[in-house]
Amino acid sequence: MINSAQEAVVGHIVETGAALLIGPMGSGKTLTALTAIDECLRGHNKRFLIVAPKKVCEQVWAQEAEKWGLSRLNVAICTGPPEARVAGLSSSANVCVINFENLAWLFSDPAQYARFDGLCIDEVTKLKAGGKAFKSIRRHIQRFSTRVAMSGTPVSEDFTGLFYQAMLVDDGAAYGRNKQDWLEKYFRTTDYRGYQHELVSADALLEPFKHNIVTLPSYSAELPAIREHVITVPDCCTREYEHLRRHMSVSGVTAANAAVLTNKLQQAAGGFLYDDDGGTQQIHNHKLKWLAGSTLGTPAVVVYQYAEELARLKALLPGAHEIKDVEEWRAGGGVLLIHPKSAGHGLDLTAAAVMVFMSPIWSRDLTRQTIARIWRRGQRKACEVYTLVGAGTIEEQIVARERGKAAYHAVLLSALRDFRA
Repeated sequence: MINSAQEAVVGHIVETGAALLIGPMGSGKTLTALTAIDECLRGHNKRFLIVAPKKVCEQVWAQEAEKWGLSRLNVAICTGPPEARVAGLSSSANVCVINFENLAWLFSDPAQYARFDGLCIDEVTKLKAGGKAFKSIRRHIQRFSTRVAMSGTPVSEDFTGLFYQAMLVDDGAAYGRNKQDWLEKYFRTTDYRGYQHELVSADALLEPFKHNIVTLPSYSAELPAIREHVITVPDCCTREYEHLRRHMSVSGVTAANAAVLTNKLQQAAGGFLYDDDGGTQQIHNHKLKWLAGSTLGTPAVVVYQYAEELARLKALLPGAHEIKDVEEWRAGGGVLLIHPKSAGHGLDLTAAAVMVFMSPIWSRDLTRQTIARIWRRGQRKACEVYTLVGAGTIEEQIVARERGKAAYHAVLLSALRDFRA
């Protein structure tokens, strides 16, 4: 059922009760974790809490346990309205799956969490350090004798997030509980305000925690080839774009702060702007022209980020399908329009071997997860991925930043290989 690498990870979790499990998409993290949970429940653990994104809770964990014949695992899905959550938590299930948004609610009542002594956090990077969910689970972390955190890219943004992931695994044993002290020990400050930090040494950073990091190898060598193309679309840096960039406003559109401005600039690069009155201003359609003139063929997947992008795509491609029609699309082909946040873990879109991003995405995790909908086990064709980038716009910076994030993950894996050499 599981391979030797997965067996080694299961053994580590059962023996130590602590693991940051790193593995690329499709490497078998879910099956590995479920197998370890199964073994732990036959030993010293009584009941496991699995925390995951909502769609993953509802579409992945119980189905994977059934798929792989782990019959001892009785999985209750504790999402939805409070009565449904309470029903799952109060049931005889030995594994309960709950989404991040309901963690604060779960830990507000001891009757709801008292029976758990095992914890598995899927996509741990989504558990933001300053949020209610993190604070709730951190406050009760000692009650869990087995703690597993899972991620495909644990340092996708930068290395500073590793502090909180480690804390959820070992309760501060490796790095302590004061992040500022930790930052001063392993990083140098790169700006006068003290907000930007540069890692001094990956080896030094990982040394205290490396015994709790386990990895699964990539299976990408088994897949067909993939080529990723950045398509620079000219003339997207319009007068409206430049005026907005310089003055934070343009004809009925204002940006109150830098974060809003960034979002507005990406809209403008795509050819439209949401104005202050709730309407939409059309600026250009250069990306749509590229898509219309392309010879990508079908079936294909086109990724949008804004409702206006979706409306424009539906007008351009009247026969296109949306995610709710995915089965119809699989059967009949054509173009499938998806939002990256609706195309999460487990969604198989291998009917297509072509994907087009109408604009680049800030989150590397989300980008890679979306691409993995077509480039995954079951894909038999070489894949082509296109990202449309407005020339001279903020989208060029987004692409550069995404590439920089890839370097963080490469450094992490290289350091881990050195430790195990």
